[in-house]
Amino acid sequence: MNTSHLRYNSNICISGLTASGKTTHAHLLAGEFGLTYVSGSQIQLNFLGVSPIQKKDFWITLEAKKLWDGDQFRKIDAELLRIESTMQGCIFDTSTMPWRHMDSAFCIWLESDLTSRVVKSLISHRGRNHFPLEEYPARISEKDQATISLYRSLYGIEIGGDLSPFDMIVDISPIITDATLEASLQSINVAHRFIRAASAYHLTGKQLFLEELRIAQTDHPAVLKRCTLLD
Repeated sequence: MNTSHLRYNSNICISGLTASGKTTHAHLLAGEFGLTYVSGSQIQLNFLGVSPIQKKDFWITLEAKKLWDGDQFRKIDAELLRIESTMQGCIFDTSTMPWRHMDSAFCIWLESDLTSRVVKSLISHRGRNHFPLEEYPARISEKDQATISLYRSLYGIEIGGDLSPFDMIVDISPIITDATLEASLQSINVAHRFIRAASAYHLTGKQLFLEELRIAQTDHPAVLKRCTLLD
């Protein structure tokens, strides 16, 4: 049986600031389309001999702050490029790959303001918080600034400032306002309509996915800020 028509000849890169939804949407795409999930955070923990299974709020804790190190990030980025050079059909859940990828990739930026990311974190952590709720904005902002500063110094990349590498920008800020499971699921469903359709069209070229993207844009015009597929 000839299966060459099933082969992907490109990758997907999802980027965004802390708690923007990168991992959620990367997992959804990986599961639905059989993509290889590649996480920069998991690579870092593996390099350090730490289990990749951590508590939900790990990356904004003081413990994680010790890992915000330039040498570590260089190793992670080198490994990401090595993976990219050996296979296609990957979904990269990382900060830097949209700026640094060498092979074909469809790059997605998940825009989400601080308020919506705080709300999303509270829902995602399911009440298993390890510090007071009122500290969330400051901790997420601190993680943002650390990431931005580190990659500016390493590569001259402006995370969240320079969005020129992105083929699609999806803004979830208007669609998650309440700290409820229902609001979270609704925001995921809306954003995934865009991400799924655009990624699938990029990978397969099937027109039905492009039509799904156009319908999503009609239904939620405020969510899609950029998509080169519709130019």
